[in-house]
Amino acid sequence: MKTNQQSEILHRLHCTAGHLNAVIKMVEDNETCEQVLHQLAAVDAAIRAAGIRLIICQAQSSQAIIVESPSVKQRTDELKRLQSLYTTLVRNSHHYTEVPHE
Repeated sequence: MKTNQQSEILHRLHCTAGHLNAVIKMVEDNETCEQVLHQLAAVDAAIRAAGIRLIICQAQSSQAIIVESPSVKQRTDELKRLQSLYTTLVRNSHHYTEVPHE
C-alpha cells in the first residue's frame, strides 16, 4: 500500500472512530433511538467506504501481477485473493445479527 493510500484509509478510519465515539455519547445521553440509528448508519457507511478503499488499493497493487506475470498460477492466485477480499467485504456489509426475543 502506498503511503498516500494508507494515509487516506487511516484518515477515514480515524473519522469513523470519532463518529462512533459520538454515537456512544448519544446513547449515554439518552438521545432518541431515531437519532442514534441515523448516526450508526453513517458510521456503517464510513466503515464500508474504508473497506472499499482497501480493496481498490489492493487491486491497484495486484494489477502488475495479474497483467504481467508469466505464471498462470500466480495470476490466478492473485485474482482469487481479490475475489476473497471482495467477498469478505460484501458478506460483512450484509451481515446482521439476529435480535434475541425477550
